[in-house]
Parts: sequence; C-alpha cells; structure tokens
Amino acid sequence: GGEHFKFRGDDDVWVFINGSLALDLGGIHTPLAGSVALDDLQLTRGAPATLDLFFAERQPFMSNFRVETEIQLQPVGSCTVWGDPHAIAFDSAASQEAGTPPSIVDVFGHGDMWIVKSALVSIQGRYGPTQWTENGLSATLALAVGGPFLKGHVLVIEARDGQITWDGESILQEFPSDWSVQDLIKVQYHEVEQPIDKAQLHRPIHGIDVELPLGVTLTVNRWSKHLDLIIRMRPQAGGQDGHCGNHNGNALDDTVDLIKGRMELRVAKSDLLFPKPSAFGRDAEPKVRELSACAPDVRAKAEAQCTKSLGAKAIGQVLEACVFDRCFGGEGFEA
Repeated sequence: GGEHFKFRGDDDVWVFINGSLALDLGGIHTPLAGSVALDDLQLTRGAPATLDLFFAERQPFMSNFRVETEIQLQPVGSCTVWGDPHAIAFDSAASQEAGTPPSIVDVFGHGDMWIVKSALVSIQGRYGPTQWTENGLSATLALAVGGPFLKGHVLVIEARDGQITWDGESILQEFPSDWSVQDLIKVQYHEVEQPIDKAQLHRPIHGIDVELPLGVTLTVNRWSKHLDLIIRMRPQAGGQDGHCGNHNGNALDDTVDLIKGRMELRVAKSDLLFPKPSAFGRDAEPKVRELSACAPDVRAKAEAQCTKSLGAKAIGQVLEACVFDRCFGGEGFEA
C-alpha cells in the first residue's frame, strides 16, 4: 500500500490501471503534473494489476517527460512452444531480446504437462505423437487454460482435427470468427501471414489470438494435427513454473532438468483442466533422437530449409530445434 504514480510533462498522457482511466493529461499543453494514489483505486492488495501509459509529443522540440513511482513494475514476457515440443522460456526470450542466443527447453514425453503453473493462472499442454512424428516423439495436441483468473472457466484449444471449447461447449466453429465473454475473454480466429514456427511452409495459417485477464495473451497457430503457441504474461506474484520456466529473470535456471527438479511437470488428475486424461499419459517415454541419427541427405535439406526460413535467427539451439523437427517430424508435420 501507499504507492503513487506521478507524471510531469507534455503533451498528451493517459494512464490506465486495470483498464480504467486513472490519469488524464490529454491535449497540447506546457508541462503539467498529475498523480494517482493507488490506495484510492479499490485495488486488492498483493494482487497483480495492469498499468498502461499512452504518451504523445505534439512538438518537434522542448519535450518533457518524467515519471516517479514506488510501484514494482513487471514487464510482459513471452514464451514460445512449438514443434516436438520445444520451448523458449520467458527468461530465455528476454535474454534473446538483449542479443543472447536463446536456450531451448525440450519436453519429448507424452501426456498432460504444465506449461504455466501459478496460484492464479494455469496453462496445460497435451503432448503426444501424431501420425507423422517418428519414434513416438511428441507435438502439442491441445492447450487448456484455466485457474482463478478465469473465475473457474476453462478454455481448451485442440488442433484442427479437434475443436475449441469453453466450459466444454464448442465455440469458434467457423473460420474466420470472433467470440468473447465481457470482461473475461476475447478470441479472434483468423488467417495470419507468418507462422510461429518459421520453418512451416503450409498455408493458410489458422491463427487464434486470445486476450485474458491480468494482461495474459495467447497467440496460437492451429495446424491439422498440432499447435504452436506464444504465451505473453507478467511474472506472477508468488511465483510460477512449468515448461515455460519460472519467469524470475534468470535464464540459466530453466533447463528441463532443473525444472523437473523443482516441480512435477505432469499434471495430476486433481489439477487437470482437460475433460479427461490424455490417452497417451501412460505411454513409455519416447526415445530421444540425436541429430547424428538424421540421414545426411535429409539433414542437409533440413538445414537449408531452416537457414532460409529463420534468416538471422538461424543460430544455436534455435537452428538445431528447427532441423530436428524437419528430420524427425515427418514430411506431413508442417500441415
């Protein structure tokens, strides 16, 4: 308690807290000052809140901009899950933006896994083989989102051979289409230009954009048998963990072994958001293949495709993950 957000400057400034206008200094003007006392906003102490600031300078000179606050601001992070499935965890994605090649977290096992587990936000992935993956390697077959931040509701997104449901009821049956619940969720199902997995060549791309409470957003590519996805969210009060890591600012502690040492990645039946457990949950762990097992001609073709499609990002583990998918994902995996 006791936090303030103070601004002094010109010209337009609008500050929204939890989506409501809290400070309005709009218009062309000389430097003006404004302040918001968070204790006056009927916020829940200790609960996450969103702050959005919009600023416009109307002149080419004499710009003034000063912000003072005791608020502990948490930037939005992103986690990408794609392919077999690989993940660029929240902290690794942040280091990538700073110019460090990202590290990849691979979870090849079958079953229902925690992608994000926190007190308020639960995101689970159903990992399993497709008709194209070799030696039983996994892909993301479905995604389930729930937890207190959705007030007990559950969103499930399956690949195009399945459906999209809200509390078990089918939604977004047409392509393209939109669907929403006021103050809770907004979903757009539409064609997008660029795939999450840059090595994917199949078109059209069926994209899903989801806006959720607490500033959580999902971007999903819905392929015929699997999903690729990006989760964007702020670090959660009280911590979080899962395939996307613990979002604590340290990219070095999000290896698959360290994550498994902190938590059980498999979702317990009592925590399951999917209507019923995965049919693959009791399968033997797939044999993890090494790139050295990829036939030389197949690997050469995969490396050429990945280098072309990834461009400047075709380095390190990102390139290796792409080549791995092309080698062992099978010819039809792209669809």
